[in-house]
Amino acid sequence: MRRSTLGLFATALVMLTGCATIPEGAVDAQALECPPGTEGCDEIRPVGPGGEVEFEMDNFWFNITDGVAVTGDIEVTAINVGPAYHNIEFLGAAEGSTFMGGSDGDAVVGADGNETGVGVAALFPGEWTVICNVPGHRAAGMETTMTVYATEEEAQAAIEAGETDVDRDAADPQG
Repeated sequence: MRRSTLGLFATALVMLTGCATIPEGAVDAQALECPPGTEGCDEIRPVGPGGEVEFEMDNFWFNITDGVAVTGDIEVTAINVGPAYHNIEFLGAAEGSTFMGGSDGDAVVGADGNETGVGVAALFPGEWTVICNVPGHRAAGMETTMTVYATEEEAQAAIEAGETDVDRDAADPQG
């Protein structure tokens, strides 16, 4: 009985290995690269209503003073109340964001001293780290977080509970 079981096992193993062979050349296959504009090859972008968020900034702080962000294209207003240039960069921002200003091209918006700038960032839901990328400014304290909500309902619940970034910064201003 044991020999017949061993024989059946060996036969099954040979049959399975025959079915699982990789075609010749498949190991050398390359990943598909889509030419720009090809249907089905568009970059993944956040879908949603977006929103508007207003930041005040100075040496060396940010405060979110108005607005709420829901996934999508978010209009970012940077009000620079200080004398020196500052900017806003979202670490991990989705490819395709509209970048304006910035000392190294990655800022969403920048503003000279006592001026206001506006830019747009395409952001997915989650908590984003916000920095000024002018050399030395982040290390000096120009870093905060901003929450992007998945839905308008989620954002409304945070507003009603008093738990938005605006509420946080009003209760404990960084400036």
